[in-house]
Amino acid sequence: PTKGDIVLVDQLSIQLALQRPYPRTDESMGNYVARLISGSNGSLIEVLPEFEYFRDIIFHFRHSVSGKAVSEEVAESHTWLPSDATLHWDIRRASKEDPTLVYRVTAFQGYTQEFVERIAQQESKSKNPFAGFLALFGGKSVVERSRLSSADPTTVVNSCGEKFLTKRAKPVSVMSEDDVLHLDTKELPTFGNLLTPSDSERF
Repeated sequence: PTKGDIVLVDQLSIQLALQRPYPRTDESMGNYVARLISGSNGSLIEVLPEFEYFRDIIFHFRHSVSGKAVSEEVAESHTWLPSDATLHWDIRRASKEDPTLVYRVTAFQGYTQEFVERIAQQESKSKNPFAGFLALFGGKSVVERSRLSSADPTTVVNSCGEKFLTKRAKPVSVMSEDDVLHLDTKELPTFGNLLTPSDSERF
C-alpha cells in the first residue's frame, strides 16, 4: 500500500469505527490497509461496496497506461469476454524474509496483472538526460508493452505539441503537474487550435 492508501483507510476507519491495529507500527498499519483494500478483510467493502468499484476502476486506468500485455501463451484469436476483465485481488508476503503484505491482482484466465517498469524515472548512466524517455519505445520482452499510451502526458506533448510538429526539437519529459506548468505555449498541444494554452494545461 502507498502512503496515500494508508492515510485514506486510516480516515475511513475513524469515520466507520473500524478497529485499527494496536500498537500501531508501519508494518502493522500497512498490512491492515492491504487486507482492507484487497477485500481479504471485508469490513470496509461490506460497509462501502462502491469502494471496490472505485478501486478496480483506478487499477484499470493505471494498467491501461503502464500495464503488461496478456500472457504470450494465450492465442491472439482468443475471444475475451467482459467477465474475463474482472479483477481478483489477493495479498501475499513480499518475500520469505519480509512479512510485509503486497497486492496480487489477477484477471484474464488468472494472469497476474503487472506493470512495466517506469524507465523514465530511473537514473541513467548516459550523458543524455532524456535517454529514459527514448528507452520507452522498446520493451524488454514481447509481453511488456511500452508506456506510450495516449493517456500519458509525455506522449501527448511530444506527439502533438506545435514545437515538435514543425521542427526537430528535444523531447520533454512530463512527470508531474509542475512539468506541465513549465511548458511554453509552443510545447503545449492545441489539437488543431481547438484548445487554448490554458485549456491544454487543464487537459
